[in-house]
Amino acid sequence: MAAGLALLLGLVAALEEVTWAHRASSSSPCIWAVPGAVIPNGSSVRIFCRVPPGVTALRLYHGEPGGRWHERLPEGAQDVVNFSLPKVTQLDAGKYFCDYWKQRSWTGQTELLELVVTGIYKDQPSLTAHPSAQTVPGGNLTLQCQPVSRYDTYILCRGGGDSFPQDCSPQSHSSFLISFVSLDQAGPYTCYATQSISPHLWTLPSNPLLLSVKLSLDVSTAIVASAAAAFLLLVLLLLLLLLCLRRRRGKRSMSRGAAYDGTKGQMRHESSSPPVLIHGESEDHDAQGAEPEAARQRDTLVPLAEAPQEVTYAQLHPVRPRAGVAPLLSQDPEACVYATLTLS
Repeated sequence: MAAGLALLLGLVAALEEVTWAHRASSSSPCIWAVPGAVIPNGSSVRIFCRVPPGVTALRLYHGEPGGRWHERLPEGAQDVVNFSLPKVTQLDAGKYFCDYWKQRSWTGQTELLELVVTGIYKDQPSLTAHPSAQTVPGGNLTLQCQPVSRYDTYILCRGGGDSFPQDCSPQSHSSFLISFVSLDQAGPYTCYATQSISPHLWTLPSNPLLLSVKLSLDVSTAIVASAAAAFLLLVLLLLLLLLCLRRRRGKRSMSRGAAYDGTKGQMRHESSSPPVLIHGESEDHDAQGAEPEAARQRDTLVPLAEAPQEVTYAQLHPVRPRAGVAPLLSQDPEACVYATLTLS
């Protein structure tokens, strides 16, 4: 519990720093308090005033009781000035605003800051939830602030703990109805009571009430089932996509294989029936000698379409040895002539 409270106070401080930076970046005059505008009796608080450039004097006005001024001179180009209240009492509660001197007159002032001091009345109210402090989103809830004495104003604060409450809502009756509860409305709540004649002086805070907003079992089951169905659908879509890609690649591979087989078959068919060039010699070659190459060469071209189906290739050696000439050895290289023979 202590760790959670420390974490909550840290978050409040961080939020105040962000708010301070946001306001400091604005050019319009403004006023705010750190750690907050609701301060326990005896605590310290700092009030910041932001003024436009060119201001030569600044003062903080406290309207109650009787009115008091706290003057301060900005240093150089300083446009944010703070006033420290080291130990607040009921005399420090009330309305504040900043006024600044520019162009030889008090020309402007900020909006009002209402500083509240708690613990002035020593009564401590109690805060209860009906029907329960644990509810589901969309339900209705009533927070009841019950003081021990008679007061005419009740304040419900959300967040900030019992030391520096935030987001406070006053009203004239003690029942606070929260309709259509949402998840972001969960957290600690405290309540105070006060008199309308002194609205800046509050009682002690009630004990914090932790409001828990959780999803019901049916809603949780439905959310889990929806998430699982969405995940399975995504997996199925991915599988279908992979299957389509695989089939597409398979079709491309089959098309390439068929084209390769057709080209290979055509090459084999052309090589099995080549045009044959037959070289012949006349029978009186020995007597007449060598004839011109064009005269003794006869070419026979066998068309591819008219080639017989059953073909036998024979290797012919047309050179015959003459008398007194040693025959050629079989291992000597000699040009080979292919002739087409038809077997009948």
